[in-house]
Amino acid sequence: MLKAKTRWDFVALSETEEQAAAAVARELGLAPLTARLLARRGILDAEAAGRYLNGGPELLHDPFLLKDMGAAVDRIRQAAERDELIRIYGDYDADGVSSTAFVIRLLASLGCRSDYYIPHRTLEGYGLNEQAIDAAAQAGVKLLLTVDNGISAVDQIAYARSLGIDTVVTDHHEPPVRLPEAVAVVNPKRTDCPYPFKGLAGVGVAFKLGHALLGRPPLEWAELAALGTIADLMPLRDENRILVRVGLDRLRRTDNPGFLALAQVGGMELSAVTAETIAFGMAPRVNAGGRLSRADIAVRLLTTGDPAEALRQAETLDALNRERQTLVEAMVKQAEAVWAAKCASAAESGMPEPEVIVVAGEGWNVGVVGIVASKLVERYYKPAFVLGIDAEKGTAKGSARSIEGFDLHAALTACEQLLDHYGGHQAA
Repeated sequence: MLKAKTRWDFVALSETEEQAAAAVARELGLAPLTARLLARRGILDAEAAGRYLNGGPELLHDPFLLKDMGAAVDRIRQAAERDELIRIYGDYDADGVSSTAFVIRLLASLGCRSDYYIPHRTLEGYGLNEQAIDAAAQAGVKLLLTVDNGISAVDQIAYARSLGIDTVVTDHHEPPVRLPEAVAVVNPKRTDCPYPFKGLAGVGVAFKLGHALLGRPPLEWAELAALGTIADLMPLRDENRILVRVGLDRLRRTDNPGFLALAQVGGMELSAVTAETIAFGMAPRVNAGGRLSRADIAVRLLTTGDPAEALRQAETLDALNRERQTLVEAMVKQAEAVWAAKCASAAESGMPEPEVIVVAGEGWNVGVVGIVASKLVERYYKPAFVLGIDAEKGTAKGSARSIEGFDLHAALTACEQLLDHYGGHQAA
């Protein structure tokens, strides 16, 4: 007999919620438990429950409700008409890779001349940097199109403008008080953005850009939207739920060589693919390139039409993922030892155990510190910051994961005078 590893406690519903759940269960023929879970998520009538459980592309929101979407579309169309070189500037995680691959396909379908660039996690770090902008200028790039990054790149976008390069930002991270002076800044989390759903992944924002440019939802690349949305741990509600549902359906019958190769090396059966398959099978392999090597490996995997090339890239990512697993196991042990020593020191001084975990180690691989932070949160249920120290540069880079009720982005903003650079979400 299998024994559950986790004990589940169901929070009691209010009387109003219980009545609503019972009515939804009767009207839609749902199991009472399903209706109660829906009620806990604020879904209290049959119409809303039907949209949540079975909503399709017809329920997607108007992309032009996103602030600056019109300006973004106009500038990209102008670049196409002028045959200007557009450089897609992505990020090295699975959401950034999915976003990059998505926009590569989107711009190709529009006949745009484009290429892409993803910075090296260790050598360059997150987001736009002046060296990459210089390289873009030398290559004749006239428009930078950021995906899954750019919202905090105020100085870098100003520098690009000084070199005659326009920028269109598409991002989903928490915006700073001062936005970059780009041609367009498309981010549902902008305080002045009326878009009804704020929880899109980076690839979700890229999807909405495609929706606006094509005049229809670009469902032909929904697999990529599902991959990035699930990998970035976005809430599976509203548009995310629709994108993942459609993406999973397409994955079950895909002829995309990249996804077929991923399934082959990972022993995954695509005909029965679920969100769990993506979260624990595909996403770690796609992430492995950016963590331990270059994210370009995963971009090539997801954009090639050659099955042999796809298999080569998938095998490389699979090997990197196995290396990543070994590295994480060792670093978790080291991080736990550092944390235990901190707790012991606090106890000896008569101080309480710290409420936030902050651990650092010289030489810790910054490509996996986020995973280590997640492991610490899972074990101790405290916000966790894990940093790798570069002794030669006298700097430390890290990643953080949080628990409900502790806003990481707000915490970092409160001490931003101590930081060279930061960004992200409330929870990561």
